[in-house]
Amino acid sequence: MKPTYGGVSRYGLVAFSSSLDQAGPCARTVLDAALLHETIAGHDPKDSTSINAPVPAVVAAAKSGNVKGMKIGVIKELQGEGYQPGVLKRFNESLEELAKLGAEIVEVSCKYFEYALPAYYLIAPSECSSNLARFDAMRYGIRVGDTDGKSAEEVMNLTREVGFGREVKRRIILGTYALSSGYYDAYYGSAQKVRTLIKRDFDNAFMSADVLVSPTAPTTAFKIGDKVDDPLAMYLNDIATIPVNLAGIGGMSVPSGLAEKIHFQLVSKLWRRQ
Repeated sequence: MKPTYGGVSRYGLVAFSSSLDQAGPCARTVLDAALLHETIAGHDPKDSTSINAPVPAVVAAAKSGNVKGMKIGVIKELQGEGYQPGVLKRFNESLEELAKLGAEIVEVSCKYFEYALPAYYLIAPSECSSNLARFDAMRYGIRVGDTDGKSAEEVMNLTREVGFGREVKRRIILGTYALSSGYYDAYYGSAQKVRTLIKRDFDNAFMSADVLVSPTAPTTAFKIGDKVDDPLAMYLNDIATIPVNLAGIGGMSVPSGLAEKIHFQLVSKLWRRQ
């Protein structure tokens, strides 16, 4: 479960992307996730982004399980081309089950979702580049090469070389480039404008539906290491979940079918700030 941005304190976490980071529970059941969320959620004066408002009664909602009369919006742009037939089959079966339980299924359109992936992979690396600059071996974290009279710059370079993995380095480099002089407005600034359009898409969709749904990913689960040498293919698997992060609203992924390892994504309205 990914709570609304600010729903859970980030105090004590290592910052990756400050406007996107959010801690949330992983659990075996929806009720377990709700119980854990109510425990860790709420305002924290040590986190300036923490929402100063009562925690919604998610445990009571999880226990009721009542969807009768609820309008469930199927996001048009998060199905179809690029989604495996097996994924869509299980997704449609889940919609049929919800309809049997009394929910009304409607289709909603979020036309700017197609730009979510490139926008996210400009915003997240840019903020990552800024946040992770603090891990320089001088103040905290690991320190490598501080022997044999090496300079501070040499120790810093060696530490960051050893301390960050390939994907982290890739994102730092991409973010540093996007924030560099002459490119800020063209890349990071434009991505933030797209982010605003995606938020408006959600606002419009929630005028027609109480909850939005989609497959969690366009494909079934792949084996660990299968796409490690193809970062773009890895990024494309985030296409359905990234809009939720950009808009800062809550979402949840639940199993949909057993053998195929397929998941069903539910997106909730924004937990409004006071």
